[in-house]
Amino acid sequence: MSVRIDHLALPARDADWSARYLATLLGDVAVHPEGPDGDMVSIDLDHGASLLYATTDEVHTAHVALRVDAGRFAAVVAELRERGVPFGNDPEEPGNGRTDDHLGGAGRVYFPDPDGHLIEVISG
Repeated sequence: MSVRIDHLALPARDADWSARYLATLLGDVAVHPEGPDGDMVSIDLDHGASLLYATTDEVHTAHVALRVDAGRFAAVVAELRERGVPFGNDPEEPGNGRTDDHLGGAGRVYFPDPDGHLIEVISG
């Protein structure tokens, strides 16, 4: 039996803004509207999966981890620095500015998206 993620959904105050914010930080990943009302916006991920932001008045935060190659990881870290977004390698201290991976990988950072979701980007 094969099981793959089709999509993950995150609530957002402004789905379009939140999706575009993360997509450009990740390196201009494809973004497109979803749903009959256009109140959802999808970010395309590998293997047919997507990260879906859905507009809502009430946002409960979540944690999403994304694995990228070393080049994209370096670009994400550079973009976070340029935007002045606090980041770090520890979910309990996401503003420590470190990128080393205490779990043994090549690199790891956590940072908040515009809605307060904890986004984790892992290199390796």
